[in-house]
Amino acid sequence: MIYKTLKYFTSLLLLFVCLNSCDKSTPEETEKQIDNEVPTKVTGTLPVNGEPCSEFELIPNNDTKVSILFKWNAAQNTVNYTLEVLLNNQQAVSSTVGGLETTVSLDRGKTYTWTVTSKNEFGTTESDTYSFTTPGLAEVNYAPYAAEIRTDFNTLTQLLTISWIGTDEDNDLLTYDVTITENESEIIEETDIADNSISGIEYNSGTEYYIKVISKDSTGSFSVSEITVNSPE
Repeated sequence: MIYKTLKYFTSLLLLFVCLNSCDKSTPEETEKQIDNEVPTKVTGTLPVNGEPCSEFELIPNNDTKVSILFKWNAAQNTVNYTLEVLLNNQQAVSSTVGGLETTVSLDRGKTYTWTVTSKNEFGTTESDTYSFTTPGLAEVNYAPYAAEIRTDFNTLTQLLTISWIGTDEDNDLLTYDVTITENESEIIEETDIADNSISGIEYNSGTEYYIKVISKDSTGSFSVSEITVNSPE
């Protein structure tokens, strides 16, 4: 009876040792595996997308510029954020900050686009594209706001539909150039589209798609909107 009991406990001890030896990760290594992740995507909150900017301050003794407040939500696994502001697709401002807001001096009466890129030592993730118009001293013509892009993956038909909403402070009629890239290979390029959607696009499961929409008015002013999405598995 004593022999059987000892044999039983010996078997349990060997099983415990085997189970523990299967996982050779130290607590420090496990923590590193959890932390070794690229940042998540930022969501911009101010200026409000596709509207004239209401959060600004006048700059003393300067009638041509205003100070604009930018804000965004926190992204996980992020060390710092880089704000990029574009005018006619040319960089107007690039600023890296550790917090969730910053102020920037910009020209009055112009339409800007902006993104925020979250960063850490393992990679970067860029936000969607946002746009707004600074107040006062309006130009003869405003550039269109960056289009708001939406995607719909139909898992039954394995077809993708892309739609977008484009607006313009002058209420100009807009046309669009659309580019869709699958794993860095261009699969669709359409120019001067008057519609607001493209449907019937075959997609592969678990694949990254980059979508760019250029909104254009009749004067040649334009804005660029870009997003990256992953198709469902």
